[in-house]
Amino acid sequence: MEALMLAMRQKNEMGAKIYFFCPILSMLSKSLLKKFDTFVFDLDGTFWWYPNLVDGTVEIYRKLTELNKKVIFVSNFTFLDRDGIVRIFRKNGIDVEKEQIVTSSYVASQLLKNKVVFPIGRGLESELRKNGVKVSKGEDADVVVVGHDIRYNYDKSSIALKILLRNNSEFYTTAYGRIWIFKNEIVPGTGIITAGLEYCSGKKAIMLGKPSNFMLKEVKKVVSGKVIYFGDENKADIQFAKKAGFYSVFVKSGVDRKVDKKIKPDAVLSSLKDLLKYL
Repeated sequence: MEALMLAMRQKNEMGAKIYFFCPILSMLSKSLLKKFDTFVFDLDGTFWWYPNLVDGTVEIYRKLTELNKKVIFVSNFTFLDRDGIVRIFRKNGIDVEKEQIVTSSYVASQLLKNKVVFPIGRGLESELRKNGVKVSKGEDADVVVVGHDIRYNYDKSSIALKILLRNNSEFYTTAYGRIWIFKNEIVPGTGIITAGLEYCSGKKAIMLGKPSNFMLKEVKKVVSGKVIYFGDENKADIQFAKKAGFYSVFVKSGVDRKVDKKIKPDAVLSSLKDLLKYL
C-alpha cells in the first residue's frame, strides 16, 4: 500500500525529544483518480442499500461515464439475478448492462455448467438457468449451492442435507454474510444457511464469492487498465481488492465501520458520496 509517512515527536521522561514515524492512508485526489481506467464498486453497503441507491451514486456514475471510465459492479448479492439488478439501476436512472455486473451467482453459473445443481435462493436459481446450468429441485442433484433465500425452510434444508451426505456431492456457497439490510431492516445473511448445512452435513462449503479466486477469475475478465475498487467490508472487499492488485478504498457506510489494520486499504471514504468532490 502506498502510504504517506507522518513524523511525530514526543518527550521521554528525561525531556529528550523522540521522533517516530507512523503510516497514514493515502488521500484521494482528482489527479490520482485520473490515473484509473476501471472503477469497481461493491453493491450492498457501498453503492446501495437494496433497493435504494446511496446518495450521490447517480451523479458518480454519470460523471465516470462522461470521463470514459469503465464501471463494474462486483457483489456477493444473490437475491436477484443480474437482469434484476439492471432493472433496479435503470429504475433509479443508471443505465447499466448486465455485462458490467459480476455476482457470486454468475460465478456459480460459469463454474458449474456441466453439473446438476440444487440451488437455494430464487435469484441464484434464475442466474444459473439463464446461463445454461441444469437445475433440480430434488435429490437427483449432485451439487448444492447456497444463495440468499428469504423463503428458506425445513424442506429445502432436508433435500440439501440428503444430497450433501452422499460422498460424491459438492457443496458451494455464494457468501458467508452474517447480516443483510433488506428494505431498511436487518435480517440474517446467507451465512446462516451455509453454516447450518455445514454443521449438519459435516462438509465445508467452498466459497464462490469475494474474496475467492473463483470470483477473482471472473472479475479479471471484465476490468482493464489500472483499477480502483470501492467496498465496505474489510475481508470481502479490501482483502479481495488487494489480492487482485487493485487500488482499494474502504467505504465506512456499510457493514464494517472500522478499518482492519491487518488488511489496510489504500484510502478511506466516509461515504461513497464523498467521491464526488474528486471527480
